[in-house]
Amino acid sequence: MGKVKEPDYTLNVFHHKDKETNVRSVVFLVQTTKVFVSFQYDILLQAKQEGDAVHIKVQGLHAPELLMPGSGPARGRLEFPHLQGRYKVIVSKQDKTVNAFEIDISKDDVKLLKSPEHPFIAASTEAVELR
Repeated sequence: MGKVKEPDYTLNVFHHKDKETNVRSVVFLVQTTKVFVSFQYDILLQAKQEGDAVHIKVQGLHAPELLMPGSGPARGRLEFPHLQGRYKVIVSKQDKTVNAFEIDISKDDVKLLKSPEHPFIAASTEAVELR
């Protein structure tokens, strides 16, 4: 049996409250597992929410407008202000590879209910500091 390929991305889904507007939302933060040493790239994401499904398409990397030196993973961020209940999160890449997850969003918590066996994107409900 061949070696299992490590995920290319991580997906963190968590509650976040904006300090300026005081609005609560659910953040979907996609990051590369690869760390870039010269710049902090952005991940271009396309998303839509239909009923109990959230579709996220990873469209590639984008160099930041201000080329400030820095290191770290590439990041893409989506926020949905009114999600509550059970959702199927469907993530796809440009090569048409798809991973599907199930999450349960309550007022104060996000739980990961189901994940694919060998995903290209590893999901977590751990909150991550936003930059």
